Amino acid sequence: MYLDPGFGGMLLQVFVVIAAVGGAILYSMRKRIRGLFKKKDSNDESNSISSTETVHADDTIDTLAVEKKTE
Repeated sequence: MYLDPGFGGMLLQVFVVIAAVGGAILYSMRKRIRGLFKKKDSNDESNSISSTETVHADDTIDTLAVEKKTE
């Protein structure tokens, strides 16, 4: 089997491109990857209702409701 002398250079270019694309994908998804290994906080309130949201009797949440201030 004959291997052309330019084959090594082409093979090296393929490996460099694979590494570059893989690095770009990892860089673009770094927040998601970091989130996989991040320890979950017990005080995480990301799903809780904020003070500006109003809950009605039928369990609907009005996120545009204006908070009434009592003095």
